[in-house]
Amino acid sequence: MKIYDRRFGQQGIPIVPMLDILTILLIFFIVHTEFKRQVSVLKLDVPQTQHLAGTQGDKNSILLEVGEDGSLGFNGRLIPDSQLGSAVRELLQQNPQARIQVSAAGGASMSRFVEVLDTLTAAGLEVEEVPVRIDYRP
Repeated sequence: MKIYDRRFGQQGIPIVPMLDILTILLIFFIVHTEFKRQVSVLKLDVPQTQHLAGTQGDKNSILLEVGEDGSLGFNGRLIPDSQLGSAVRELLQQNPQARIQVSAAGGASMSRFVEVLDTLTAAGLEVEEVPVRIDYRP
């Protein structure tokens, strides 16, 4: 009776083919990272806009403008900061379908813009529904 058979004595995982595959993968990743270029500056040419004369828009559309100096223009007239909330509330009471659009000059400070949005929120508007346009002029 034979207890030990030589065919079944050496069982295990063949490591040499796995080392070959790992070597090939290592070479691939080294070559791949060597040819990768780093982009430090992204140059974009921003298109310039021109305002065209147009017809009168929708009477339910009201424009709130924030100037570079922080001044406020509401529906074509300058108003002080203290009257913005009451003007918006009055407008919404007279015309509940009115939509306010905010237009900020490119030089206006962000803190001033946030103050205007806070005032609109306090007046009862949902800020997520207010379209915003920032005019950038170099």
